[in-house]
Amino acid sequence: MGGMGEVGVIDTHAHLSRLDVYYHAHELIDEARKGGLLGIINVTMRLDEVSRAFELVSRHRGFVFTALGYDYGGFDIREVGEIMRIVRERVNSIVGIGEVGLDYVKVRDKLLREISRHIFTKWVELARDLDLPLIIHSRDSEYDIIDLLSKYGPVKCIMHAFSGNKSQIARLLELGCYFSIPPTITRSQQKRDLALMVPLDRLLLESDTPELGPSINEQSKPIHVKLVLSELSKILNVNINELSSVIIENTMRAFPSISRK
Repeated sequence: MGGMGEVGVIDTHAHLSRLDVYYHAHELIDEARKGGLLGIINVTMRLDEVSRAFELVSRHRGFVFTALGYDYGGFDIREVGEIMRIVRERVNSIVGIGEVGLDYVKVRDKLLREISRHIFTKWVELARDLDLPLIIHSRDSEYDIIDLLSKYGPVKCIMHAFSGNKSQIARLLELGCYFSIPPTITRSQQKRDLALMVPLDRLLLESDTPELGPSINEQSKPIHVKLVLSELSKILNVNINELSSVIIENTMRAFPSISRK
């Protein structure tokens, strides 16, 4: 992994291969490297991102890693099947599956929600069979996420920018989930509360580049995970260097293949 600055951090969730980000992704990666990040995990949501994702990994080997996933608002079963084929074929080239999940704000139709649950179940089963961590998006769908993970797991899971309640967090912790905290912790009481409800050994950092920036109308960047770390240090009253070390250890447990890349 990349060199360490004052504190080492890893961005576990960035959309660098998304077309609107990809054209300046190398600048974002260079900024992150110079700023002391140890690495970035790219996530995908469509088939057309896959080649760009692997190009970023190849060009920034040992610093950029990738997971492969599918849009939680999509219903193209053939596209899902093709991405799953690539996951199986390139399992040694990726560090996880994601971003995948359920979004009942975006998907309101009853039949389409059923299709979404079917697709998510297939991802859970694939992550379980390949022993890969699963990066999960969940919005107004937490109970179904918990139900499907319980039925078709066990899987190592990372809840991305989670917005559920305390009892849901407790159940997901029982299922072995980690929780990645985005830059909106600088302005969101819900994310600050989330950080206080999750044990230190289950916390991860994410930028969600280019979404969930530290201020309204500001695009997020991988370098912003340093702001997340700083904010967490204040909220949790933990020394920033100690917290950084704990979160790096968490990241290595959540994504063990990083250390082998």
